[in-house]
Amino acid sequence: MNSYMAMQSDSSAGSYDFAALGEESGELERLQLQARRSAELELQLLRRMGLKDGLDVLDLACGPGVITRLIAESHPSSRVTAMDLNEALLEQAKSEAVAVGLNTIHFVQGDVYQPPLPEASFDFIYARLLFQHLDQPIKALDQVRRLLKPGGCLCIMDIDDDWLTLVPEPEGFRAFTQAAARAQAKQGGNRRIGRELGRLMQQSGFVNVHLNVETITSRQLGMRAFLDITLGFKRLLLQGDELEAALRTLADADALIDAPDAWALVGVFLATGEVSSE
Repeated sequence: MNSYMAMQSDSSAGSYDFAALGEESGELERLQLQARRSAELELQLLRRMGLKDGLDVLDLACGPGVITRLIAESHPSSRVTAMDLNEALLEQAKSEAVAVGLNTIHFVQGDVYQPPLPEASFDFIYARLLFQHLDQPIKALDQVRRLLKPGGCLCIMDIDDDWLTLVPEPEGFRAFTQAAARAQAKQGGNRRIGRELGRLMQQSGFVNVHLNVETITSRQLGMRAFLDITLGFKRLLLQGDELEAALRTLADADALIDAPDAWALVGVFLATGEVSSE
């Protein structure tokens, strides 16, 4: 999950605080796994959404930078900028880029509500698993729109938990996902943001808005990776009796790893919109 790194102590921002999770949470590893397993598929989708070589590109809330590096490596004529609020994740992204010889990415620490970037600087902005964490999505969209050149494109990739399915479904699975959604909502997030993206972009003034849903399955990622990616963060949201119930459900879900006829799928929402060139 490349997500908005919200500083809960201050904030107007949303439901994800990487620093608060701690090193023992395994969250960094989950973020990296999530991006690496879906990277090639994600690149194909981004190209369908309008990404091409030679553009000025912003990876908004870049996290550990896996997708940033993929964009830079596959589009060598593009000028790529990566922004994240969390300093530790940004440093991780920088060091990994240097390790593979990518010295052209421009890294910026910044808040999506007040991005420290000049207006009309980018042809293509990608926001990956960011908007589910924002308590003020329209404010964020207004700021992002300001950063785009006339005719520039914003591409948002995010989730809607109603599209998350395990077959066979473990006992308590729906109660678990609903509890996680309630917990995230209390912190300003929205685990059903996918269905709302088109409407929100139109409200912010984007034109030529489109919304697509791609189905990602356990056969593409592997069941172990699928479960880690889609369920790991939800567990971190819970505590007390809800966490105890969740751990039982997750143990049942783990049994699907060795079940050859088990399937899991999730709908990934891709919304695009442009800044008017008029």
